[in-house]
Amino acid sequence: MQELQPFSSARPKTGPAQLEKTASRIFISYRREDSIAYAGRLYDHLSAHFGAERVFMDIGQIEAGDDFVNVLDREIEACDLVIALIGPRWLSASNEKGRRLDQGDDFVSHELAAALAQGKRLIPVLVGGATMPEASELPPTLTELARRQAHALDDKRFKFELDALIRSIERRPSLLNQFVQVMNAERLRKWRRYGGAGIALLMFFLGWVQLFDALGIDTRIESYTMALGDVVASVPVNERIAIVSFDEKSEARLGKFGPDWRAEHARVLDKLVAAGAKTIVFDVYFEKPNPADAELIAAIERARQNGSEVIVGVNQLLDQKPVATPGLLQAVSAWGLLCVGGRLGYASLAPLAALKLAAAADAEQPPVERIQDRISAIGSLAVGGTTLAADQQLRELTVVSDTGRTLWRGPLKPFQASVEASGQVRNNCPLLSSGDRVADALIRLAPIESWRQPARRYDYEQISGPAATIAAGGLTGKIVLIGDGRAGQDIFQVRRGVGAELRHGVELHADVVNNLLQGMQLRGLDPLLQVLAMAALAIAGAWLRLFKPAMRALWRRLLLLGCLLFYLALTVLIYVQFGLLLNTAYHVGAFLLSYWVLGKLSATTAPSSA
Repeated sequence: MQELQPFSSARPKTGPAQLEKTASRIFISYRREDSIAYAGRLYDHLSAHFGAERVFMDIGQIEAGDDFVNVLDREIEACDLVIALIGPRWLSASNEKGRRLDQGDDFVSHELAAALAQGKRLIPVLVGGATMPEASELPPTLTELARRQAHALDDKRFKFELDALIRSIERRPSLLNQFVQVMNAERLRKWRRYGGAGIALLMFFLGWVQLFDALGIDTRIESYTMALGDVVASVPVNERIAIVSFDEKSEARLGKFGPDWRAEHARVLDKLVAAGAKTIVFDVYFEKPNPADAELIAAIERARQNGSEVIVGVNQLLDQKPVATPGLLQAVSAWGLLCVGGRLGYASLAPLAALKLAAAADAEQPPVERIQDRISAIGSLAVGGTTLAADQQLRELTVVSDTGRTLWRGPLKPFQASVEASGQVRNNCPLLSSGDRVADALIRLAPIESWRQPARRYDYEQISGPAATIAAGGLTGKIVLIGDGRAGQDIFQVRRGVGAELRHGVELHADVVNNLLQGMQLRGLDPLLQVLAMAALAIAGAWLRLFKPAMRALWRRLLLLGCLLFYLALTVLIYVQFGLLLNTAYHVGAFLLSYWVLGKLSATTAPSSA
């Protein structure tokens, strides 16, 4: 066969705008010794999908006696798309004259140079593990080929990658069109099987969002966002908070802790007032009378006359009245709930307030009219949370400070006593009983070292012992919490970061005060926002599956992992900055479910191989 003449670039060009107005015609360019098997297989599939009259391949479509070159030129000029099959030997194929691609009579070089010169859409399709050639490896007429986005066809994923190629040919970028393609596919039965299972699981997630919060499951799952956040960001501590704890040293001097310490408490009060303490909170209850009660009450009255507030805890009620030594509750600024230290999943819970209800006088009486008593926790009282406003149906409570500032707003839930393994009911908070409504808050815990460093933690002996070191004015304006610091006494197991630790009750009360002072209130997403977030993650999973079909499996998995890590980092940022807990189980579940279902649909709806 005689040598081809150099191709003229003066041929009329067909622009992309013109191509979209006519039926697509596809030209398959290939090198026989390199990729003829792939070319035949591809031709069969494209002919089945687009119609044989719209796909050209030189075998069987050039009649005897036709000018081979003229036919190729005519077909390239008439086509809208050229597919350049590139196999392992496409670039290096040679004969006695040298590399085929550099020779003027090489049909592959002629076809592609013509397509590039005419501005045709050209898709390099890599087969047999071939890689895209660099521009420096190509003849001058083909250097532009190196800038064309390639598509890989792999034997193991041929159906899936062929389907992706067809979608690319048809320019179907919208997710809606992808779903229309799936719904109209001839393998609708498989779509129903996989899609039905996926939708059922998605509906389960949606039902979980709506129904399971009453069981605390949502909060339990959301709480693990706190675990991630606490690893990377510590809670700041307000400088107004100080702790005074009594321990074994005080017991060695005063005897076993109990009512006989009342006179010592009075001296501690006087010392704290002299040091400038603004609010003094006893994480202690005073139930049994003692001869020193009068001395303690007198110290409380002196403190209040000097502008300091004194708050004490109450452990139980008797005939609906708080149990305390006579005259004590009349002398203090306020008395409050001592309970603290519950846990749900990772999160630590603390009641901020409780409502005790009386029996309804009639069936139509609104629940809010049956509130017999409103009891703030000592942590709420420490920051001035004296006003408790409940809605008409007792679904929400608002804690308001004595200055009118809203300190906390959240749900009210029925109080539930804990049940031991033996089945015996154990009430760790005797002040509350079945039927009461409690406002539990999720508490962000400060590092335990924050509450135990000398600048913020004082030993009882530093205040009132023989070698007292507290200076006048040393606690000006501070909230001082007095509580038990003895080993093994009044301790609670909490989780923070990656581990568990033991904290004393007074330290947990300090965390409550710290949260309220800084306006930190942890909350989950509203149900509607929860569903919208799930939908957004589901769309992201679908996009990753449908719009990156030709990506290698390793890179796809790395991208999937990267998306999940980015989402988790975002949840931590939102938690740390805004106190908003995202339910990672729902969102990651929606993302992975969508990714998996769309992968199955894409694989099962691709054309069958020949």
